Amino acid sequence: MIRSSETFLQKLSTATDKKDCGLYVYDGYLSPRNANDAFAVLGNDALFPWDNKPVLGGERLTQHAYGHDRYKYLKGQKNKSFRGLSKLEEICSNIEDDFGIEISYVFCNRFQDPNHFLDWHKDTYGENICVLTLGAPRRIEFRNNKTRAIEGLVPKSGDLYIMPLHINKTHKHKVWSAIETDSEASKRTDNTRLSFVFFFKAPKDVKEFKISRMDKAVGYLNYMLE
Repeated sequence: MIRSSETFLQKLSTATDKKDCGLYVYDGYLSPRNANDAFAVLGNDALFPWDNKPVLGGERLTQHAYGHDRYKYLKGQKNKSFRGLSKLEEICSNIEDDFGIEISYVFCNRFQDPNHFLDWHKDTYGENICVLTLGAPRRIEFRNNKTRAIEGLVPKSGDLYIMPLHINKTHKHKVWSAIETDSEASKRTDNTRLSFVFFFKAPKDVKEFKISRMDKAVGYLNYMLE
């Protein structure tokens, strides 16, 4: 349940860093131990329902993916037998309590190819998101559409960042490959990165996170076309 804006604003004020683009960064949101435990469960095919051949917009994705609809799950309509989903629900509930927000959906990604990258793009979800990283690091950059100025960060396992929807109106972002991020990556046997994108509703009176009707319409249209 969404709580008062006081809880949300107070939590935003405790961010480790706030980027010029508007990104809120929380280093070590999960402790190293909790991040390792979550990675072991959520990255396991026997415990989590990964789709190893996902398709989006008619095109095959190179990563593994899963879409977690919390409404269907909590109503008992979807994959109750997977232990990993219970762990994901635990993380969702903790984020909701910490920030005073409401999470409706989680888009889960597993990147195993050390050469995989995402070029400059903007998200068209039509919602605010926060992203939790587990496993190997990847550098993420945000580029201002007008000035072309670039900001970057390298989320470590357990780090979380909050990305207001409005960032997509002023910036594009890209995700480097593991090889580009870390020259030692080619020497490691496992460069797996798990990325969990939480779609959330913030208190209505926080203008920075306000979603317009047009935003919702664009997000819904893109969802229907996928």
